[in-house]
Amino acid sequence: MEDKKNKSFGIQYLFKNILVICLALEVLYFVIMCFPLGGVPNIFHTQRKIQEIEHLIENHYLGEVEKQHQADCMFLGLVEGLGDRYSTYYTQEEYAQLKKKQDGVFVGIGITIVQRSEDKKIQVFECIEDSPAAKAGVKSGDVIESVEGKNVTGMSSKQVMELIQKSDNTTITMVLTREGSDASITVEIAKETVKIKFVKGEMLKNQIGYIQITDFTDVTSSQFEKIYEELKEKGLQKLVIDLRDNPGGLLDGVCDTLSQILPEGIIVYTKDKDGNQNKRDCAGRTPIDIPLVILVNEGSASASEIFAGAVKDYGIGTLVGEKTFGKGIVQNTYKLSDGSVVKLTVAHYYTPKGDDINGTGIIPDVEVKEPEESKTDVQLDKALEILTS
Repeated sequence: MEDKKNKSFGIQYLFKNILVICLALEVLYFVIMCFPLGGVPNIFHTQRKIQEIEHLIENHYLGEVEKQHQADCMFLGLVEGLGDRYSTYYTQEEYAQLKKKQDGVFVGIGITIVQRSEDKKIQVFECIEDSPAAKAGVKSGDVIESVEGKNVTGMSSKQVMELIQKSDNTTITMVLTREGSDASITVEIAKETVKIKFVKGEMLKNQIGYIQITDFTDVTSSQFEKIYEELKEKGLQKLVIDLRDNPGGLLDGVCDTLSQILPEGIIVYTKDKDGNQNKRDCAGRTPIDIPLVILVNEGSASASEIFAGAVKDYGIGTLVGEKTFGKGIVQNTYKLSDGSVVKLTVAHYYTPKGDDINGTGIIPDVEVKEPEESKTDVQLDKALEILTS
């Protein structure tokens, strides 16, 4: 009987101790969650703060609230909090538009728009050559006053673009104003399949070919190949490739383009935060065997610098112009469960000789500054002088 009492007492004692320990752990967990150590927010603390702010907005904010826009801004802020200008967040719709540009083909009118900071007006930043908008008379710099009869004053560039894209009409009516003209301009623009030309070329005097690359996308390599072959058929003997103001683009795009002119060897290699390296090689099947000049300036960045760095390291051409931008880092995109996308900086890239140009840029072999008010292209003139001397 005594043994049973002792056993029962022992079980109760053990149970009480376990209960005390559990309560202590719960208190400790609550303290840690509510008062994070070192000022570093945790999930519980962050959620609680969001709820507090939402409560304040719900009870005190005067205007209307777009919940989805709020959430997207919060996700964007989470990435922007890294302090990295190249890492960002895209909504599903924003990324779809970006992909259309990279693919080089989309249905639309063929303009890029921005909201001016000084007066919040919507301005045409770029009008793609031979696009429906260009054919209708739209020019870069035009200000959009209305779309389909709706005044766009006060609207963001994103809202105006959605107004154009989501219209069920096959023709878009816009009212524009243009600097130097008092009268407004009404244009009707047909929605069509727009093909973006990232590569343009022509034959200059003395059998010198000129190729301009404005961006490295999924279609840049094929466009370059087509123009390069056309120039060869016309008797190409020397070549200028213009990368000025080319902001970069896709790693695959520049590597596929360089593979058409480089000898066998490394095009570029990247190194991530753990020191892991990834090399991109060229088979060297069609190395260029004619004099080559690459034009660069401070607007030549990222993939453009991969191109210029490879040409310089292999000694197959002369770089002319101004020091490049100095973006020697690579970004990857990661699709989230709802279709939105996060872009993060994940690695440094290095030229074939191992140079890291991030923050420093590439100094051209022949430095030529472009005067602000010049009637001629002095950098291109210098390139032609080098090739004909």
